[in-house]
Amino acid sequence: MIKVKISLLTLFALLFSAMPRLAHAQEYRLDKGDLITVNFWQQPDLRTQTRIDNEGKIDVPVIGRITAAGMTVDQLRRAIVDKMSVYNSKITQVAIEINEYGSRKYFITGAVGAPGKYTFNKVPTIWEAILEAGGPLPSARLEAVKIIRGGNEKGQILEVDLTAAFTGGDLSNLPKLQPGDNIDVPGIAPGQAGAGALQANLIGQKNSIYVFGYVVTPGIYPLEKNMDVLQAIILAGGPLLQQGGGGGGRRPVREPDLKNVKIITRGPEAPVVYSVNIENYTKQANPIPLALRPGDTIFIPGRDDYRRFILGTTFTEALKGSIAIITSYLLLNKLFGQGNNNNNNP
Repeated sequence: MIKVKISLLTLFALLFSAMPRLAHAQEYRLDKGDLITVNFWQQPDLRTQTRIDNEGKIDVPVIGRITAAGMTVDQLRRAIVDKMSVYNSKITQVAIEINEYGSRKYFITGAVGAPGKYTFNKVPTIWEAILEAGGPLPSARLEAVKIIRGGNEKGQILEVDLTAAFTGGDLSNLPKLQPGDNIDVPGIAPGQAGAGALQANLIGQKNSIYVFGYVVTPGIYPLEKNMDVLQAIILAGGPLLQQGGGGGGRRPVREPDLKNVKIITRGPEAPVVYSVNIENYTKQANPIPLALRPGDTIFIPGRDDYRRFILGTTFTEALKGSIAIITSYLLLNKLFGQGNNNNNNP
């Protein structure tokens, strides 16, 4: 009996949680360019798929042209039933399905799995739109995404740094998409991304995850049963432990920031970003598995390793004779000693 009660409560909870989504679908008003399918339950042979034309009308078997733009799905359904009853009183049930939101479209180009035109009912975020297009390729430069505006702001270009948004753990401040926008995801030259044939086969598959940032082989990976964050990072080759800062050693070395690993997952309204300290996670004797879901993204940010930079630079300069070893020692002692003194002082 207890099990039955729990099941009923769960059912009611699911129904109540689905009500806002159902209401949203009912409130949508059809627009020019929408592709819809009209099904007649009592006479299936009248089934038709039609697009709302520039006059806002559709062609329906038997009754001819009828206005659809500006109506909700339920309003159009009742209008079709009313007109059809004049010719066939037996037809009392009509089902309407929206196949494509013609006026609500955006375009994805560049280093994504399936570039092209996409339509939407609820406006997606930039990251949701990229995932809908098969997700970013391993070669994608997520720090240099561009939005080329359509509609009234046609031609305006917005630069979006998704890596900075992931690192900060907040996607809410990213520009909002508008109908007609083009999202361009640039990529690095072929051969520099480290992508394998396996990743190419995973593009567009639902049961996959994305690993980006400071890992050996960023890209798309299959989501195995009960896979957690650590397993996914290992699957991507592990953290990228060394990456030169460039400039002949004149800049700090970049290293993976394992204390601030981000997990981007789908939320009810928008993507949610979680921050995980992988260093602490791996030190636990029996860590609670941080299970992943299809479409999740793991992003390992980078940070400047100034200690390694100073040590490396000092050693090099000392070998060249351009700086005395005693000066290097005093510099290191001053830099690292100040931090210790500050920690000891109240």
